[in-house]
Amino acid sequence: MTEYPAFAQPVEIRWSDQDLMGHVNNARILTLVEESRILWLRSLNGWDRDINPTVVVRTEINYRKPVMYGPELVIELGVGRIGGSSYGITFRGIQEEAVVFDGVNVLVGVDPVKLTPRQLSESELGILNRFGTFDPEAPTDLTAEPVSR
Repeated sequence: MTEYPAFAQPVEIRWSDQDLMGHVNNARILTLVEESRILWLRSLNGWDRDINPTVVVRTEINYRKPVMYGPELVIELGVGRIGGSSYGITFRGIQEEAVVFDGVNVLVGVDPVKLTPRQLSESELGILNRFGTFDPEAPTDLTAEPVSR
């Protein structure tokens, strides 16, 4: 059975994350997503980032509503497309029962010595294939069933 979300956790919005408009700055949202992604990957049993490192090669984000300081913000992570050397970590932020942003980070496996792309290991593929994602055609629908590959 597909697991979704792969990771869901409230994140701490700092006072300094706000911009002059009084909402969380768009660049700070990417930092909050990054922090969530790192916490999730570190929590996975069998995922050894020292032996099999990855790097972000693309980020896509849709800002749906302003993220405000104060109300709890939960970031959900899932796994989208999985290729031979890359995979997508999908994400969406939920605040006050609404999706305020969604998107994907594409990560590529990197050879730790040559610093060139490498094939994902069987262990990595096994872990990633456990997880699904939100419906990419309806990312703001919190009632939709998870999508698996």
